[in-house]
Amino acid sequence: MTTEIKLPDLGVGIEDVTIVRWLVKVGEPVTEGATLVEVATDKVDTEVAAPASGTLLKRNFSDGEIVDISAVLGVIGAAGEAVAERAVATEAVEVTPTPAPSAPAAERTPASPPAEPADDSVKATPVARRVAQEEGIALDAISGTGSGGQITKDDVLSHAAKAKRGDTPALSEEEAAHIRPPVARLAATYNVDLREVAGERSLGEITRHDVLRFVADRDGLDHLPKEPDYPTEAPKPAIAPVAAPASVPAPASRPSVAAAPSMDGDLLVPHSRIRQIIAKNMVQSAFTAPHVTTLWDVNMATVIAHRTAHKKEFATAGVNLTLTAYLVQAIVAGLKAVPAANASWSDEGVIIRRSYNVGMAVALAPDQYGLGGLIVPVIHNADDLNLQGVARRVNELAEKARANKLSPQDMQGGTFTLTNYGTGGSIFQTPVILQPQVGILGVGAIEKRAVVVSQGHPLEANTGDYLTFAPMTTLGFSYDHRVLDGASADAFCAAVKKALEGWK
Repeated sequence: MTTEIKLPDLGVGIEDVTIVRWLVKVGEPVTEGATLVEVATDKVDTEVAAPASGTLLKRNFSDGEIVDISAVLGVIGAAGEAVAERAVATEAVEVTPTPAPSAPAAERTPASPPAEPADDSVKATPVARRVAQEEGIALDAISGTGSGGQITKDDVLSHAAKAKRGDTPALSEEEAAHIRPPVARLAATYNVDLREVAGERSLGEITRHDVLRFVADRDGLDHLPKEPDYPTEAPKPAIAPVAAPASVPAPASRPSVAAAPSMDGDLLVPHSRIRQIIAKNMVQSAFTAPHVTTLWDVNMATVIAHRTAHKKEFATAGVNLTLTAYLVQAIVAGLKAVPAANASWSDEGVIIRRSYNVGMAVALAPDQYGLGGLIVPVIHNADDLNLQGVARRVNELAEKARANKLSPQDMQGGTFTLTNYGTGGSIFQTPVILQPQVGILGVGAIEKRAVVVSQGHPLEANTGDYLTFAPMTTLGFSYDHRVLDGASADAFCAAVKKALEGWK
């Protein structure tokens, strides 16, 4: 019995992946749980494990191909076991029309002779076989991109064009060092000179979509996506579509925003996939949850003193003690004090989460236009970890994020989010809630401020009062007003403040 190899759950917003590389060849034995293939999304790279033990009978896609998340990557079964054919591409479907019985035989158009089977052991569409025969190409030398690995006409034309061009000039070690591995693999697959793709840009700016678009334009391959990632000339305003007849009621929706008029010298920077995902999620959150933000000033002197005293001790254990670890533990204290802050809204009621999974927003490096992105890896069961355990996990996730090695599991299951925009110097922002959570805590920059220390009544003047300079930060807690109100939100912040200022 065969077993299909499918992609794991990659999270919300992921629609396709790129096959980075297969680690097992067809015919080789595999063990359940062993890594078969590495895939990449716009957020993370991940590994696909074998769902069963046996022999890899078939690979439906090749390295560098972009596939839908619902695709079957391959098949595992017993050695020599027959593999059931999947649905073939439209090109290969032969429709035999039924002639009208009254039509004279002389008027019937004779059926076209079937294409000569160039190689019956290779699955290819009839058109692909005919084109391969005309070009003098052996089908077994071509990798198919059609359904179930079937060779299509575009595959043959791409192979022919590649053969005519010959090998591209090799890049120097210095040039290759700046190229992302997925980009380099795609370039090798389609025989692309990345210098031509880059133009006036640096090689490090090239994305896999740049390469695919270049190949699609160069070879006329419609099956390759042409999603643009770099600026182009701003388009002229399009002619407005004809309005629907008055008898057809328009669907209820938010008013559309008119396109900004173009100006001389404008550049259009098409949206990257991650930018589209962020935009979709933020708009959804803004129109789903009524956001309210409360501000709290916190004296970080105790935390800073504790970190200074224990930083070397943690470093000896191989852990970089950052302020993020303290913030995560303080958040857990706040969530335990106000369980409704660790929750989700539903029409049936408020879902109180029993797991304390704290996500930490990580900013991605912006491009030359300042367009970057955010990813939110999650510290699962943060309440089960001591300060060193939290700090170690923060280090691990930060390193994986920088190396683009976060797994889907690292990105899922968050119940609350921390965003430390203070690392960029910001004192205060109004963070947007990550759905379906009900709160997100923003932390501003720590700076010395003049603080009044009262020796008597907290508001009335007293001869014992004095000024001191303390390392202060401002917390910005955005919460879903459907679940939390001012009192409960402030109770959460008070618990976080107490944990930070009273650190022992």
